[in-house]
Amino acid sequence: MKKLASLTVALGLMASIAATASAAEVTTVDTTTTVTGTTYVDPADPVITPADIKPATPQIILTQATPFHLSTNSMTPVGWLGAQTIDTTGAVVTDVFGNEWREIYTWLGKAWIKVPMSAYVITP
Repeated sequence: MKKLASLTVALGLMASIAATASAAEVTTVDTTTTVTGTTYVDPADPVITPADIKPATPQIILTQATPFHLSTNSMTPVGWLGAQTIDTTGAVVTDVFGNEWREIYTWLGKAWIKVPMSAYVITP
């Protein structure tokens, strides 16, 4: 019953605000201006320049469930990623055992995965 009363009050307030706004006095001002010295942009000029373009980061296609960690030294995973294509930040680290670790974006923020042998790394 409280929700119905709250809804009724909210609708009543909106109706009164709308009625007040529509009844407000409108005044118009006649302003005539002349524009001189205006510079127009040539439509043939590119909006995005080569300096604006940043190279894409590598992507990894995971073919099996893969654990991800908060650091390359961590032994316990924070979570697991299923088979999917993931985007990397571009950071790559090789540990003392020769394993390749790549920093990725996850729903928990940035994390690290040890790239499995079955994964495909796509470099742009």
